[in-house]
Amino acid sequence: MILKTLQIVLPVIIIVLIGLFYAKKTNINTDTINKINLDIFIPILIFYAIAQKLPNISILGYFSLGAVIVVFGSGLILYPFLKMMNINIRSFLPTMMFNNSLNLGLPLAMLAFGNEAMAMFIALSLVQVIGQFTVAVAMYGGTFNPLTLLKNPVVIATILGLFFNYFGVGFSKVIITTFDLLSGVAIPLILFSLGVRLSSVKFDNIKIGFIGAVLCPISGVITAYIAILIFDYTPLQENLLILFGLLPPAVLNAILAEKYKNNSSMVASVVAMGNILSLVYIPIALYFML
Repeated sequence: MILKTLQIVLPVIIIVLIGLFYAKKTNINTDTINKINLDIFIPILIFYAIAQKLPNISILGYFSLGAVIVVFGSGLILYPFLKMMNINIRSFLPTMMFNNSLNLGLPLAMLAFGNEAMAMFIALSLVQVIGQFTVAVAMYGGTFNPLTLLKNPVVIATILGLFFNYFGVGFSKVIITTFDLLSGVAIPLILFSLGVRLSSVKFDNIKIGFIGAVLCPISGVITAYIAILIFDYTPLQENLLILFGLLPPAVLNAILAEKYKNNSSMVASVVAMGNILSLVYIPIALYFML
């Protein structure tokens, strides 16, 4: 079991570290690469996973309710605690609610539980993505137009994938091979870009960064178990929801905080500490899940 856990986690860590050290050495700017990944490779991966690898799309809506509880439940649980500690709510709370489900969750779900599990995990990630581009933006001080979500390639890919799955639309061998090749680019590039992003994050607020790194998975797991008690999930769905709750803060939090000039140094520290600490506790959690 230890060997299996290492086989899952080590490739993830190695690719992230390659991105981190390469960025330290070359000062690479991955903005264009990230845009291509978010606009093309990740949407193709999501579309292909839902359209072809998910046996029944009816579970997605039911399963996504668990993610809603984890995301917004974490905020409700931690809000009074943060008030008592006199921590800036609008800066700190989004990092506790919106996690690295695309950058870290999807690769781990696929490597640990297979392609079908990754397709189901997309239902959880979509809740996080929509929340981050609406609720999180508003909390950091920006404004958003809900209609812009319909232009988001990830959302479009999800809708198209559901349509193709529901009507049982098949693909030729040439198209499937093309999808396999294009979607195969997404996950390594996600992990590489995560390493690059982490290389530029500064530890200016180590204490509060550590607090956030601890509170994020704790609140996520608590709310995940609440959702499990409410809904009749399968063992696989339970494991995926716990994994979702364990994920560290999304790197996008640091980008949004900087964009809207909302205590970006503190947010960056929480993101960096959270992702580094997750490399310790996520392998342990996977050991008990598998």
